Amino acid sequence: MSLRARLALFLTISIGLALLFQGALSYVAFKRLLEADLDRSLLFYVAALSEGRRPPRGEFAFRLVQGEEAHQSPNFPDWPRFTPGAYWQEGWRVLVLEVPGGTLTVARYDPGAAGALARFRLALLGSGALLTLLAVLLASRLAQAALRPLSRLTEVAKQVADSGDLSHRVAPGGGGELKSLAQAFNHMLERLEAFLERERRFTRDAAHELRTPVAAALAQLEAAEAGYLPREEVQEAVKEELLRMKRLVEALLVLAREGRVERIPLDLAQLARQEAEAFGVPYRGPESLPFQGNPLLLAQALRNLLQNAFLHGEGKGVEVVLRLEGEGVVLEVQDQGPGMPEAALKEAGRPFFRASPSPGEGLGLSVAKKVAEAHGGRLELLPHHPTGLRAGLRLPLNPGLTPQP
Repeated sequence: MSLRARLALFLTISIGLALLFQGALSYVAFKRLLEADLDRSLLFYVAALSEGRRPPRGEFAFRLVQGEEAHQSPNFPDWPRFTPGAYWQEGWRVLVLEVPGGTLTVARYDPGAAGALARFRLALLGSGALLTLLAVLLASRLAQAALRPLSRLTEVAKQVADSGDLSHRVAPGGGGELKSLAQAFNHMLERLEAFLERERRFTRDAAHELRTPVAAALAQLEAAEAGYLPREEVQEAVKEELLRMKRLVEALLVLAREGRVERIPLDLAQLARQEAEAFGVPYRGPESLPFQGNPLLLAQALRNLLQNAFLHGEGKGVEVVLRLEGEGVVLEVQDQGPGMPEAALKEAGRPFFRASPSPGEGLGLSVAKKVAEAHGGRLELLPHHPTGLRAGLRLPLNPGLTPQP
């Protein structure tokens, strides 16, 4: 059953129940009013009998039963004895009263009243059926109008699914939850469109960057086969291109991860000191700093920052700095090179972005940024006064680990 049919059925049932309740109340009120009027005339009839007066207008009858004796009017129907109370019997309104030694049954024949009740019931049933039919039509129209924003959203979702075009949007009409749903759907499409655009750009750039070393290695091999270059020289060049491809593939794998890393306890100060010694630069920071993270990724990120400092900072005044700051820790590489323009600082971290014509894949800072984000932190690129660049990972401290100064 469609949502529109469900909503229409719900509205119809609601309207039908309301009509039934109102009709039942009207019928009970009308019946009580009619019965009260007839009972009042019967009590007048009883008073007239007891006082010997003329009964009120209408056809009345009585039966007095006291012990084994029974007295009744000639027109009293052949009925069995009733217990005290009020009844409807074959068009008669019957009232049974307790009297000393027996019961007094008085009745008034009023087929018009019984017919009025029957006609009222028929009128209620007929009008109820007609109104229910109208309610079905009204509920169907109301459900269609109420679900129109949802229908538009469904139509746009089908267009996106069929065409793969994420530029479609839903007009945020209506209000309340449906408007919020349309806005959330549009926001989701915008995020997906931006994500796919980034993926397309990343794939295009990655393919371009990988094609370059492959073409270079192939050219070297063809030159060796033609005898233009010695084999020893070609082997060295091809090895260099393959190493470049290896670095590219490793960086692309890091960037392709979903941000979830396996964290283990480690000494971040020891890791920073070892990488600084490997590059022959000084280390400044605490002797030990307990941390929980992925040592391979953190070492790779720091290595990329150091390579970036040597490549673009011309290797001037490079040092590794580790310090506590606020609720986190900063693992930073500082250099005293020419630095990076402010516009380039905003773009740095984007895959394959190069701020200068210096050789490189343009992935080092992207990998460092990805590693920082995977650890819940971020990559910071700041000017180093008077000249140079401060490239660091700002990472949150792990709760429960006490750093040592």
